[in-house]
Amino acid sequence: MNPVQLVAGILFFAVACTKDPVIPSSIPATAISKLEKDGDSWEVSYNPDGSVQQLIRHMADSSVMVRYDFVYANGKLLEVNAGGKWKYYYTGDRLTQIETLDNQGVLRYRSAFVYTKGKITERTNYYANTPVPLRPLNLTRYTYNTDGNVVVKQHFDYVNAGWTQTEEVHTLAYDDRPNTYEHLEIFPYLPASLLSVNNPLREEYVGVDGRSYRSAVYEYHYNAVGKPAWRRVTYAYTGFPDTHSEARFHY
Repeated sequence: MNPVQLVAGILFFAVACTKDPVIPSSIPATAISKLEKDGDSWEVSYNPDGSVQQLIRHMADSSVMVRYDFVYANGKLLEVNAGGKWKYYYTGDRLTQIETLDNQGVLRYRSAFVYTKGKITERTNYYANTPVPLRPLNLTRYTYNTDGNVVVKQHFDYVNAGWTQTEEVHTLAYDDRPNTYEHLEIFPYLPASLLSVNNPLREEYVGVDGRSYRSAVYEYHYNAVGKPAWRRVTYAYTGFPDTHSEARFHY
């Protein structure tokens, strides 16, 4: 993946909810207030109705790296501001597009969604490089199990005026606990129909040759009410030493 694709991949996770965000009548006691991961941390503040108001990312030395401010109207997330901004567009209650604008207000990226039976089955990302107009960048296709969890993600890059598959990510197992962190950990919001219902336990990354080249194994410790309090992920790469990532969740 080249640097442009990597940046685009990060930016295009800046997405909102479909028929959402689902705004509770009050802030639940189990809402995450702080997430710590590999030395960095994210602090969350909420509006009185329970919707996320602000997400602040701190570096390991506690300095502020970036601050995300969330703007709503009629129960829908409209913008996330962080110097530049992400703008959300709906057809009825369904999120259909997200635009990424730089700090000069210039469009840089767009993400468009395709739905099947209320679930997002395709996300297509486009890149704008002034004065070149928007052009296809990459595509992800999603397959779900009967529990509503994503079991296969197929990734494609746009090469020579066509889509070329680059890899598949298979989630082989989930636990039976509700997912409470993904909407905050994956910068800064995923569409509700892409959020896992439960927490992943094992993933396999498969190349275009059909061979697995990477795996991820998740280990959780839960608090008294069954929410993840600590998570350790072990990544195994063919031919390389294992690496680890640790996260702690505060409610």
